[in-house]
Amino acid sequence: MKMLELWNKGREMRALRALDAATALLTVGTGAAGKAVLQRLLVVVFECGAGGSNIAIELERAGEALAGLPADSPQPEPAARAWLAEAHRQRAVDRALAEEADPQQAVEVLLPHRAWSLHQLDPLARRIRLVHTATGRTAADVCRAAHLEGHLLARWGNGRGSPDAKQRRALARALGLAAGWLGVQHDPVPDSGLYVAEGQCPCGAGARRFAAGSLDGRQVPGAWASLGLWCTGCGQPYVADPDGRLYPVPVITGGGVLEFGAVADGVRPDGACGPELSRPWPHAHWYSPAGLQRRGALQIPPLYRSAPSRPPN
Repeated sequence: MKMLELWNKGREMRALRALDAATALLTVGTGAAGKAVLQRLLVVVFECGAGGSNIAIELERAGEALAGLPADSPQPEPAARAWLAEAHRQRAVDRALAEEADPQQAVEVLLPHRAWSLHQLDPLARRIRLVHTATGRTAADVCRAAHLEGHLLARWGNGRGSPDAKQRRALARALGLAAGWLGVQHDPVPDSGLYVAEGQCPCGAGARRFAAGSLDGRQVPGAWASLGLWCTGCGQPYVADPDGRLYPVPVITGGGVLEFGAVADGVRPDGACGPELSRPWPHAHWYSPAGLQRRGALQIPPLYRSAPSRPPN
């Protein structure tokens, strides 16, 4: 199986970021704009562990998976994860049955693969893994700063147990988070604020600093949203709904294989697309203190540095 041959840490992180964003959008309910972003996020998941290298086909398959999904009905977080897991599994099985010399054997090898464990990660585990990865620090460094045993960060990030109250406070300090993001009450709540912006880009460029431009690095017949909005401050691409909500979107780059990038440093609509979802995304939330178009250590998003809103009952 191609999935087994190409799987690596980069693909795993790309899939995890796509699953985190997709789960968050499913739990808040989205209109047509958010559903269009879900289509691309689902293709990112397919690419990492099911799909082929034809962008148009994978967009079509993702659209078919989303066809029966109510666009405006929020789903409970476990239900959202279950739906994504089933869509991923079905695409992988369909491809194996269509393309493998021994389809039954391929399916038997495919389904126990560790890629599927990503679907089981709850918001706490995803948050710990994604924030830790974005800091660029080793697990040993973080655990030392938090005065924790070295194996605990990986254990919690893989969904095997959770920190106690004292460990949560220490880990939040070490990662640069407001303590509430690791509070028990927030464990089941996805971070939808990372993936839906109200009226302006989180980089602070302002509501009027957007340029219209193509979201596709090459022409894809029938692809949705040929034009999007690009923040002229940081280069993050969005699609917008009629109520002014902005949904950051992965961009399709050119090339013979599927590659999804958020933005490159200083990208514009006619520029080349850059970092894939294995890097921190959306771009507007994660940036170097030296500046939005500078490389270096990343800053924790303001969203995480202030107390989270009260979780829904």
